Amino acid sequence: MDRTFELTLPIFLGYHHRREVMTDPSAFARHCHDGYELIYIAEGRGRFIVEGAGYDVRPGTVLFFRPHEYHYVDIRPGEPYERQVFHFSRESVDQGVGIFLDLLDARPLGEGNSYAESDLPHEFTALLRGFDAVQRLPEAQQTVFCRTRLADLIVMLATAHSRSGNPITERLGGRVVRYLNEHIDTDETLDDLAKRFLVSKFYLCRSFKEHNGISIHGYLTRKRVMIAKSRIEDGVSAASAASEVGFGDYSAFFRAYRRIVGHSPREK
Repeated sequence: MDRTFELTLPIFLGYHHRREVMTDPSAFARHCHDGYELIYIAEGRGRFIVEGAGYDVRPGTVLFFRPHEYHYVDIRPGEPYERQVFHFSRESVDQGVGIFLDLLDARPLGEGNSYAESDLPHEFTALLRGFDAVQRLPEAQQTVFCRTRLADLIVMLATAHSRSGNPITERLGGRVVRYLNEHIDTDETLDDLAKRFLVSKFYLCRSFKEHNGISIHGYLTRKRVMIAKSRIEDGVSAASAASEVGFGDYSAFFRAYRRIVGHSPREK
């Protein structure tokens, strides 16, 4: 039976628990977020692609994404897909959790995003199972409940990460993703990238699309827009933010921003 529970709290803290039968895998768009995302897979099998690295998904998988970490899921058609999803910002969790987020932030792109249930203490899933209880609390208590429980989950995840590693893929698509993120403000052509990685332009584009599910141009545009959005929210002017992330033409930035975010850079 399909079910959905969704909760949005102040200071960018959101939670939802959803179950559905997967009929169209393409319904899950390639995307990234302004904040952190933690996902627990209760049902479903397939693959998660994170910045070019691929992870098998099965019941009990836990996934963690940092701000602007590009990802998408490919669940087998006909499979039930049930997950608990947390969206949060650094400001929305207790201050003492910052050191544990620093540990998770320090890993390379595409590394350490996936954890098996067996990698984590049994208290982790026990906390998850009790999270839906927040809907029965008075509204004034919901934020405190969520922040406290989420802090516990982050600490357990960071502790598990420090004990294990998850090597990043060395396939071409993954190497190109890492290079693009390290040079996000550099305006290189496809010909430049093909020469840098010693492959043909055709092979470069095909490998990137197969590995990441999106074209190089589409990936760069979305990533740059989302980073610029964060800079604008920090008080940087739209023109400066556009320049910082590699948009040489403000009108192109404006059009891309409206298409991806849904409003102009000057609107909230």
